[in-house]
Amino acid sequence: MMAGAVLQAQARNWTDRDGRTVEAELVRADEANVVIRRADGREFTLPRARLSEEDLAFVDAAKGSGAKASEGASDWVAALNSMLGVPLFADGMLWDDKPEKVAARLRLRPESVTPGAESWRVYARPPLVVLDAPAYMLALRCEDGKVAGFSMMFNNRGDSPAFTERTSRAPVSKAEVQAFQAELKRDFDRLHAGLAAALPKGESEPTPAQRRAYPGELAVFNAGEHELVLQALPAQMLTLRVQPVERVAPPRLSDDQARQRMKSRVTRRDNGDVVIDRIPMVNQGPKGYCVPATFERMLRYSGIPADMYELAALGGTNFGGGTNVPDLVDALGRTVRQAGRKLEEVKVQAPTAASLARYIDEGRPLLWSLASRPEFNNLADDYSNARPEGVAELKTWAAERKKPSAGLSRDRAAGHLCLIIGYNRTTGEIAFSDSWGPKFAERWLPAASVEQASLGQLWVLGL
Repeated sequence: MMAGAVLQAQARNWTDRDGRTVEAELVRADEANVVIRRADGREFTLPRARLSEEDLAFVDAAKGSGAKASEGASDWVAALNSMLGVPLFADGMLWDDKPEKVAARLRLRPESVTPGAESWRVYARPPLVVLDAPAYMLALRCEDGKVAGFSMMFNNRGDSPAFTERTSRAPVSKAEVQAFQAELKRDFDRLHAGLAAALPKGESEPTPAQRRAYPGELAVFNAGEHELVLQALPAQMLTLRVQPVERVAPPRLSDDQARQRMKSRVTRRDNGDVVIDRIPMVNQGPKGYCVPATFERMLRYSGIPADMYELAALGGTNFGGGTNVPDLVDALGRTVRQAGRKLEEVKVQAPTAASLARYIDEGRPLLWSLASRPEFNNLADDYSNARPEGVAELKTWAAERKKPSAGLSRDRAAGHLCLIIGYNRTTGEIAFSDSWGPKFAERWLPAASVEQASLGQLWVLGL
């Protein structure tokens, strides 16, 4: 695979479109990106669109001077792939690989496709064993058609069989927590040693910013333009992230820009459906992470970076799953406020198409707390699968099914969180989305059935 033209140049000042400068030498360039190296040896990938016209002219002149393309993998690629137990790297540059090809060679399943972002995820059963440390989840993220990051989730509160396969509802004992923490520490040490062996000169001291972003025990390695972050959050999780050395934070949108973007994501169909159909999907997997997974979807949809495992830790999700929704709302308040937003509770007498329309019309999905019993899900599956598409057919069909359904209840022991994403005023139906994978991205029920299962709590992200 062609990594881009390898160029030789002395250090110079580079300036981006926002006027920020850095002194570095040109390393290589392709049609999309330019790689520069600072005096301390760190390399950074800059999109061509961010560079000044003067910098672009310099790059083009350097490429035109006869520099040759560089091919072949770096020495560390085979060692790192072997250590990870998966063919993550095809050569020394992951960021210019086609995302679907990376997902294919990792055998990941499609999870979400929205404008400018895609993701693939798999829950490994049995787990993938890396240096005797079990990895339960692998995920790949793509932004603007390019690979943006890869993560492996090792032992954690949600996926560990010690908790997900418990037959007893008794609280997790102190001894079980201590054993779990000992496993986290053991696996962190094993993976740390494995990374050090694969990248003998790659470890670097975590920066203060990295320590703030990744609390707990931390090890950071660099391999070319890849940063590998191994994090053990005490009594919570162990994860390995592979991400670009320089990560560019998305620009913060003004309130007006955010409103316009959200409104543009509302689809109005000929049959009267009004749906927000561009919300990222997050598959919570075989654990009780509906609350953090659904929060992640709402935040990412709104342009706020989020990860369900980190949200679970922040919100105090129990071993094996189970999160108090109001507690997580309170815990997330600071994160949301830092992004210039706020969570607002929605007070309606009953969730109906009319009472929720204003939020959907603004492109704002609602967090909805409900009792997700088998009777409710069976009804939602049957109703959504049989729902006709034609205008006249749908109106007649929905009218025959708008009355309350037998067997539904507000059982708080079956508490669940999902997103309300749409409505149909003509038929009085409501659309919702569960964080269980693509098949559950859009489900429909009459408002009466939604009311029967509702636990009376709704929130939206304020602007």
